[in-house]
Amino acid sequence: MEHEVINFAASIGHAAIELELAHEYENEPDLPFEDYDALFMIRDFDSNLDREEATARQIFRCLSALNKYSLMLVLDLDVLLDSFTPTHEGPQRS
Repeated sequence: MEHEVINFAASIGHAAIELELAHEYENEPDLPFEDYDALFMIRDFDSNLDREEATARQIFRCLSALNKYSLMLVLDLDVLLDSFTPTHEGPQRS
């Protein structure tokens, strides 16, 4: 990939959320990147990897609860941590 294009970025206190509406990542075993049009990157300002992962998991849970988006939570573009496929029953309540 030549360069990434960040379409939106926001600070959430200790971290930044970056949204890319397109990417050029190719499928890897157990990581079907080509099935997803967009990606979010979470970057902790203090390079606290535990907090960065916790933040990513929290955002993943919130997006999953909407029951609208197919999601894949990946660590370092290498390890599948979780995935979600929406049902057609409407939003889930937690």
